[in-house]
Amino acid sequence: MPEPSARDREKAAQLEPRFAAARLVEALERGWEIHFRCQYCGATSTWGREVMLGKARRYLNCTMCQIQARVPCPRCPGRRPAMWMSGVVEPTDVDRRKWATAAALFEAGLNPAEFGYGWRQQG
Repeated sequence: MPEPSARDREKAAQLEPRFAAARLVEALERGWEIHFRCQYCGATSTWGREVMLGKARRYLNCTMCQIQARVPCPRCPGRRPAMWMSGVVEPTDVDRRKWATAAALFEAGLNPAEFGYGWRQQG
């Protein structure tokens, strides 16, 4: 099977606009799992809640597009992995999800206000 061209890799790495603009902290709030597949060696990985609050915490304020540009393959030096998500696209109880996300960020030692969660003074 022939090696994919640069154009083929670019097309495979293209993200849906709504997904590309979502921040990782929003994925945490919505309960998404983020899947990656290297276009060079085929290695796959998945970021769930534990990874998002652990080794990927520095990316919480980044959009998926920014993450795609920064995250290298763990097995080879390949960049721009193919990405997709799984999980609930639109949570039903938004307020409960927001409070649960703020609590999870706080428990992980992060300030929820840095990510747009928590109480804000009115006026």
